Amino acid sequence: MARHERDLGLERAWRRHIERQCTSGLTIRDYCCDHDLAESAFYFWRRTIAERDRQASASAPPALTTPAFVPVTLIDDISTPASSPIDIYLRGGQRLRVRAGCDPQLLAAVLALLEGRSC
Repeated sequence: MARHERDLGLERAWRRHIERQCTSGLTIRDYCCDHDLAESAFYFWRRTIAERDRQASASAPPALTTPAFVPVTLIDDISTPASSPIDIYLRGGQRLRVRAGCDPQLLAAVLALLEGRSC
């Protein structure tokens, strides 16, 4: 048996903790205290997950990578109401639907989380 076999369930749980802490407004110490987590484990998993994500993105074939920004063409279409949502498709296949009046800072924070960047 390999020394460091991946436990995907455990990794998913830590990914959720890392995302929740990032959006909670709490320090890592306070978040860990509130959720009965070892602070050292939090830092270990944050580093491990970041390394795994870097390795996965580095090993992805060039044809599967998506540029961070793609050209957008705006069409002045009178038949489309001004409050129509905008769909943003992310690299991992997720779709984010944004409605008119969305807070730009909130949108930036959500996009950073979904793309796996630190806040």
